[in-house]
Amino acid sequence: MEINKAILKAPQGSEKMNTSLGWVLIIAIIGVSAVLFKVLGLLAGFALLALPIGAVVLSILWNKPKFGVWGTIVISFLSAGIARYVPGPWGLSVDILLALSWLTVILNKRVRVNWKFAKNDIVTVSVIWFAYLTLEIVNPAGNGLVAWFYAMRGIGFYQALTVPLIFLLFREEKDLIKFFNVIIAFSLLGTIWGFKQQLLGVDAAEHHWLYAENHHEEHVLHGVLRVFSYYSDAGAFGSSQAMMSLMCAILFLGPFKTVKKTKYLILAVVFLLGFAISGTRGALAVPLGGGIAYLILIKNFKILMAGFSGMVLVFVILKYTFMFQGVEQVRRMRTALDPNNKSLSVRHDNQKIFARYIADKPFGAGIGTAGFWGARFNPTSLMANTATDSWFTKIWAETGIVGFTLHLMIVGFILGKGAHKIMNMRLEKNRTYASALYAMFAGALLASYGNQVLIQMPTGILLNFALPFIFLIAERDRTEENPPV
Repeated sequence: MEINKAILKAPQGSEKMNTSLGWVLIIAIIGVSAVLFKVLGLLAGFALLALPIGAVVLSILWNKPKFGVWGTIVISFLSAGIARYVPGPWGLSVDILLALSWLTVILNKRVRVNWKFAKNDIVTVSVIWFAYLTLEIVNPAGNGLVAWFYAMRGIGFYQALTVPLIFLLFREEKDLIKFFNVIIAFSLLGTIWGFKQQLLGVDAAEHHWLYAENHHEEHVLHGVLRVFSYYSDAGAFGSSQAMMSLMCAILFLGPFKTVKKTKYLILAVVFLLGFAISGTRGALAVPLGGGIAYLILIKNFKILMAGFSGMVLVFVILKYTFMFQGVEQVRRMRTALDPNNKSLSVRHDNQKIFARYIADKPFGAGIGTAGFWGARFNPTSLMANTATDSWFTKIWAETGIVGFTLHLMIVGFILGKGAHKIMNMRLEKNRTYASALYAMFAGALLASYGNQVLIQMPTGILLNFALPFIFLIAERDRTEENPPV
């Protein structure tokens, strides 16, 4: 009995750090870190200081793998911004969090999941696509295994890891609502940060990124800043803001109470302003493609005609008038509709170069041969020195006509089956949620014709959540009663 009392009185968990031994350990870590700061530099010292934090994070993820998946959203928003202040491979945090979440699901017996939930079409096509990307390792035209590893992550690896986890762990409606709230919160923070740049100017780290790292040519046009907030660039910021504006606008049209509808309307306008100050022309396709998809989904002829008329009006104003020409952002968007635009001509010329180069390569030039990773691992190659610009051009050039065809088939399948699920939903609330997610994907897909929106952070990660959520909403809709909203 005495032994049991002693055990009960013994410090537990975090209480152990408030003992003599605990304080000795803390002082030792600080001391060794100070030495590493002096001898090996800043990063080495931080690495040791991060060990206790890492231990806490591992403990949390071991018991609650959902936290790791939520963490990927946070990192997808903040990694590029953090890297401007503390250089490092922050993007790899997404890989680490997803890997740890999977290890917990597989190894921790206390985390119970029903593996049958992962047996569905979206998981299947995600795995098929990643399997094809894996076969690209042996492509003789590629840049090797390391280049493949870095490049394939955004193309298919994150999707193959995230989609099954959503089906296994995020099955309740509260998870969907939390998803909406989290991405709205971080997007709104990005808008505020963007307006800070617009009104007060960039800080020292952002100034260094613009000029010392040679990003000013595409971000400072005629003395006007293309706002990039804490995103990787203005294009990623503008596309994400346009997508969020579209999502909130559709939620505003849902069967919700006045307070909630007003909140979504205000957010839609705020995100639209964020999109405008980014000066991103290609992001115009997000509300266009997503808007058309939504109007088709609702099957309301009157609203469809009104929405289509609105889109035509905006097109006519930008294409055939000089209205609002005094606004820099409008002038830049107007150039996107100019058939003689030099940027468009260069893109067509680049596509012809790719066509000649991969004419005898049905499986493409290999993952990691084009764009940033191509320039890093084989900077003198034709692939690295020819801009892909479009997402579809990148997939075509790196995976060949075989991979490109497979990719289009998978995208078409998701669009078709997703639309079928939404159109057959019984409850208007569920239809609204699913339609907002579907429109985000459709808009990003159309915008990817001109830019690599589907691979950008945070858009790529958000869509990896959005697609499985559409099908989870459809599952609940079959049995759910109509609750108050």
